Amino acid sequence: MAVEPGVWGIDVGQCALKAIRLERIDGVVTATAFEYIEHPKILSQPDADPEQLTREALEKFLERNPIKGDRVAIGVAGQSGLARFVKLPPVEEKNIPNVVKFEAKMQIPFPLDEVVWDYQRIGEGTVTDGFAMDTEIGLFAMKRDMISRVLAHFQAVDVEVHYVQMAPLALCNYIAYDLLNRGGEMPPEDDEEDDDDARGKKKCVVALDIGTESSSLVVTDSQKIIWQRPIPLGGNHFTKALSKEMKLTFAKAEHLKRNAAKSPDLAKILKSLKPVLNDFVGEVQRSLGYFTNAHRDSYIRYMMGLGSAFRLPGLQKFLSEKLSLDVRKPDNLRRLTGDSVVMAPNFTENVLSFPVAYGLALQAIGLGRITTNLLPPEIIVDRQIRGKKPWASAAAAMLILGSTVLTFGFAADYSALVDSKINGSLQMGDTALKEADTINKQVADKETDVKNTQNDVKTIIAGQDEQKNWIRLNQYINACLPIPGDTGNLLLPNQLQYWRSQQGLNALQDYRNRIAGGIPVDQPIDFKVRSSLAVVDIESMYCRYTDNLTTFFEKVKKETTDLTALPLNGMIEADANKPPEGAGWVIELQGTTFHEKGRDFLKSCLVANLANGVPVTGGVRFNVENLPPEQQERLKADPILNKVSHVFLYDVKEDKNPQPNTFVFIGQSRIDPLLAGGAAGAGGMPGGSPGMPPGAMMPGGEGGMPGMPGMDGGAGAEADPAAVAVQRIQSWTPVMMGGSGNAGMPGMMGGEGGPGRGMPGGMASMPGMSSGGGRPPISPGMPAGLGGPRLPGGPGMEAGMGGAGTVAPPNPKAVPRFEFIVMLVWKEPITSEVMPFGEGTSSTETPVSSGDK
Repeated sequence: MAVEPGVWGIDVGQCALKAIRLERIDGVVTATAFEYIEHPKILSQPDADPEQLTREALEKFLERNPIKGDRVAIGVAGQSGLARFVKLPPVEEKNIPNVVKFEAKMQIPFPLDEVVWDYQRIGEGTVTDGFAMDTEIGLFAMKRDMISRVLAHFQAVDVEVHYVQMAPLALCNYIAYDLLNRGGEMPPEDDEEDDDDARGKKKCVVALDIGTESSSLVVTDSQKIIWQRPIPLGGNHFTKALSKEMKLTFAKAEHLKRNAAKSPDLAKILKSLKPVLNDFVGEVQRSLGYFTNAHRDSYIRYMMGLGSAFRLPGLQKFLSEKLSLDVRKPDNLRRLTGDSVVMAPNFTENVLSFPVAYGLALQAIGLGRITTNLLPPEIIVDRQIRGKKPWASAAAAMLILGSTVLTFGFAADYSALVDSKINGSLQMGDTALKEADTINKQVADKETDVKNTQNDVKTIIAGQDEQKNWIRLNQYINACLPIPGDTGNLLLPNQLQYWRSQQGLNALQDYRNRIAGGIPVDQPIDFKVRSSLAVVDIESMYCRYTDNLTTFFEKVKKETTDLTALPLNGMIEADANKPPEGAGWVIELQGTTFHEKGRDFLKSCLVANLANGVPVTGGVRFNVENLPPEQQERLKADPILNKVSHVFLYDVKEDKNPQPNTFVFIGQSRIDPLLAGGAAGAGGMPGGSPGMPPGAMMPGGEGGMPGMPGMDGGAGAEADPAAVAVQRIQSWTPVMMGGSGNAGMPGMMGGEGGPGRGMPGGMASMPGMSSGGGRPPISPGMPAGLGGPRLPGGPGMEAGMGGAGTVAPPNPKAVPRFEFIVMLVWKEPITSEVMPFGEGTSSTETPVSSGDK
């Protein structure tokens, strides 16, 4: 996708050059650079050279800021321009340009070839039978020689200008975007209550920009009302008043005005300025009165004071009292982002001077209310021709080359017919053909050698393409482990009973308080908390690869404790009625839980989450073809989604007096007997990474992995499978995020604690409840976890040893512990051409973790 260029808004004023650069970063308009260059002298002073001072400011700007590839918008003084708003008569839409040209001849008091003009539709009106009704346009024009004079400054320093706009219209863009929130993704501003007299009227904002020689008054509601008037008084008139009343030179009076707030003679300064301020207020009152009479269906909410003159102490209050209007000053540009700019001291100090440059940049980036461009048309046409010249030259060159080749081809044919040495040439051709055949044979032999070498290399590196699949599988299992609470993943109707009882809520709150306050080593967990807390501990994970999953499935039906019932111990109906086919991995999860419901809790929460982690509705797996094409491709490419199936609770045993670090049922894999009679499998993972010895503690993995999306709370059997799939796919998080795994928490398994063990970092269902690292503690004020707003897995400590384990005597208060085995089938998409560990080989199954990969 093409990168959108940045844009510069440049306002060359009488006192300084103001420029700001905007760029879309991740769809957000962001300021990336700015410049404020003050002229050594005010350009309107008698002894100043405006041309030279402007060029020096532009050269200094270009030295500090590379603008190659960026679009440039510049402003011109509004006093020299003309703005007219005209309502067109009913006319066919296709004839609007012709009618506008006629109106331009009537409204512009100069021949059209002496001005640069443009128009924009302000009010669209309605279209009836092809006729545009009540169409209102804004007509803007300026003398061509004045625009050429401004462009000459930029042409002298080799800057290509793309937009020319009058400064008052740039202010209109600023008001509409930054003050009234029109444009972009922010909703329009409507947070102030209206007065009774203002109800039903159009809400307008006034911007008063006090310039050096004159000021601009702009009123707009960001829609149809766009009204501007020049005021022939500016900052220099204040300076001249000080110079006259206090007998100072112009330069000293200007310095005194700028630093009036720090001067001990502030009262004297304000007294000297009072006459000119009264004249200024009178001009503003007349302009606002004219606007009010012309727009009786609107009212002014407030006035925004702009320009350096508003630094003068008391000016804001003086205007507010005299105009009976709320007068404000901007402390910043509200919707502007980009800390490198908005937090810069030079920018915040001069923020009153930047709205014009900001409005120009907004138009250049496509967010301006006014989009007209007073750049002369001949310059635009010249650039278009210049842009097409390389293509035209290339086309001409290709035409000449083709003609030359064609000429030589005809000449060769003609020479062959008339040459007396045809036979000799034919013999030479036969010789060359034989040599070519020999060379082709040699090339074919080399290609065969290369292909054989490639096959050898593929055999060596087999499994590299699948390395991250196991991290992805760990992410999936991690996201499916039960998490109670309103932001957890136990929100289906049949899951709420396991944690939303009063005992369950008390246990959850007790656990959260415990985590929030830290976990003292010598403080054991209350027995009541364990039996009501809906969590599990994963102690180990085993895997075996087989090329006959159907045999495994048939063995499972015979070997499970529930011999005849289908679905098998929590297996969904869609999987129970359709055995897995072909080759794939059998994954075995061994763990424990203290929840009093034991088997029912494991089937309804852990097994259900693992089975429904891929979209399943009403016991039927969703159809990939029901998804949009781009999501179909993403689903097919994902190594986990829609590739995990046939999840069931293999067995569960109750230990009424559990001891830490001692298990009566789990500890060794049950997969091998279930694969007996099928093709040989492979232990560990593809890619050549060896498994760990049986029973060994597992290292911390790639870190606390980000959370998978939680279960869809209460989706029910009527939910749309495609919609569920879309939601889960869109909320899937990237691989390889988070820190290292956590150590085991002492005292959580009974007794004094035990060695850290379990799944890789991030595999425990809740932090502190199992040996593996995982999510941050659930405490008040933290972000929501799985199932609602997502809680990503946070970094933990590296997996290691907990406190020294001791064998505890039988405890009459001990909570029974349920040891369980859950199995599932994973059809890993293998792109390598060689089977993992080679076809027909086998190895001892071993616990695996994402750290092995």
